Amino acid sequence: MEDKRLKILCNAIDLTVKESCNNSITVSFSGGIDSTLVAFLAKKYSDVELIAVGTPESHDLEAAKTAAKMIGMDLTVLEIEQNEMVSEGFKMQKEMNLTAIEVEFMLPFWIAAKNSKNPILMCGQGADEVFGGYARFRKNNAVNNLSKEIENLNKRLIDREERITEIFNLKLSCPYLSEDVIRAASLFSEEERIGDIGKVPLRQAAKMLGLPKEIADRKKKAAQYGSGSQKAIRNIIKHKIDFEMIFDSNHIAKSIAKSTEPENKGWVETNVVDNKIKATIKAKNLGSLREATEDFMACISVAEKLTK
Repeated sequence: MEDKRLKILCNAIDLTVKESCNNSITVSFSGGIDSTLVAFLAKKYSDVELIAVGTPESHDLEAAKTAAKMIGMDLTVLEIEQNEMVSEGFKMQKEMNLTAIEVEFMLPFWIAAKNSKNPILMCGQGADEVFGGYARFRKNNAVNNLSKEIENLNKRLIDREERITEIFNLKLSCPYLSEDVIRAASLFSEEERIGDIGKVPLRQAAKMLGLPKEIADRKKKAAQYGSGSQKAIRNIIKHKIDFEMIFDSNHIAKSIAKSTEPENKGWVETNVVDNKIKATIKAKNLGSLREATEDFMACISVAEKLTK
């Protein structure tokens, strides 16, 4: 029974990757099982560019180098200094509406998309949700619902990965989120998928498909940690201020927050709760923090006058 299920899963992943390879592709590559498996399969059907992004000596760059060598593929390494990583984070935030943690883990994907030479950008997104890869799934008393995890990811994908590829005129490919792969994965129970290490059936299928065991058994390291993007941002953006402003109504608060977004995205995070605007302003140093705060308050003042 298990061999049959694994064969169905192998066929589903391989066919989904093949269907995406109707043009040259670029893979956002970290050297983990998720991105390495799709890259390994894609090279059978298309010209493939691998791009690995990280700060100097980061985990993902080293993992990507060893993985690319083991599967016999060339690798483009984008070694990004911390200042440049933060600068790219600001650029991304100005284009998109992301939380602070989303900025940190989406940065490598943003930079890979920006530097892609091919029209299709393929990634390993979805493998952790479909196959139960996250460590939180294995915590004591965890209440897991992988179907809900997949549903929530698909909703966020529109504003994140799809939006990024749209900005850089690319087509997004997420093989693990195809209906065929999800259906094949569901042949395994959630407990079987999560297991003791996460993504158990995917690891077994990867070995059946020919991926080296060393890569198939690699432990997960989240993008923001593996690439060094989180450390870069938190090392440089050391100063912030939190405050809240009360207005006459929720409608006014929302209108003011919306009208300030184009000018302040990237260094100000705002959230409207009832008739309040809660804001967090971040900067590299105290002088920049003061200037950013003054600019933001000037925008708030003008917006408030326009609503009256």
